[in-house]
Amino acid sequence: MTFINKVVLVTGAGSGIGEAIAKHFAKLSARLSLVDVNSGNLKKTAEACEKLSRSKVFTTVTDLTNDEDIRSLIAKTAKEYGRIDIVINCAATIGTKTITDPDMIQEFDQILALNLRSVVSLTCAVAPELIKSKGSMINISSVTSSLPSISLGYSVSKAALCHFTRCMASDLANHGVRVNLITPSLVKTNIFCNAGVNEYDIEHIWNKAPSFSLLNRMVKAEEVAEVAAFLASDKAIGITGADYKIDCGMSLKRTPDILIA
Repeated sequence: MTFINKVVLVTGAGSGIGEAIAKHFAKLSARLSLVDVNSGNLKKTAEACEKLSRSKVFTTVTDLTNDEDIRSLIAKTAKEYGRIDIVINCAATIGTKTITDPDMIQEFDQILALNLRSVVSLTCAVAPELIKSKGSMINISSVTSSLPSISLGYSVSKAALCHFTRCMASDLANHGVRVNLITPSLVKTNIFCNAGVNEYDIEHIWNKAPSFSLLNRMVKAEEVAEVAAFLASDKAIGITGADYKIDCGMSLKRTPDILIA
């Protein structure tokens, strides 16, 4: 499998699943446009990708909750490469507020702004480019889209993202654009740390996580990257509106509500 001359835009590329996806596509010779709000993390990912692909990587430090920043990102990427073939939306955040917390709604709005609204805004901005290239989009959801988690906003945003993906698959199919979804279970990233969860609780989650799946293991970010490459490739030319679960059977097992991908 190769992506020579294919332009792949990855959001949330500075860490976690986005970083793993960026590196995997670099190995497959894709031309990369990498996006993150953290400039230091983004630089590290870009340098690693350039070593893997032996070609320059285009990076943009972007606030994806800002519509103008999104439009600028798409315009700059299209100008840099002349096209955009594949978009993979990985950027996400979580929170810990419950419905009884007085400031829950503020956190809820912040989570939905990044996890859902930014994807909608980016899709609006990039759709003309994907239509021109007959490209594809892949959205990264979570098993918590159908299972409760400690983050109300996260679960709700991922559930909405699933249905948005199906809607876009329907809307863009006549233009030759495929839109698919990957739904992983818990993947060991820095998302809990970024949300301010204390180290003791984070360590408890990582220690217990394997037992929550049928296969008694956690999903690795690199496994999600492999699925993303398949869905973006010509091997998946007949696949759109699909939800590819990679959860080690977690969605088939009763689990405590602590898991977030």
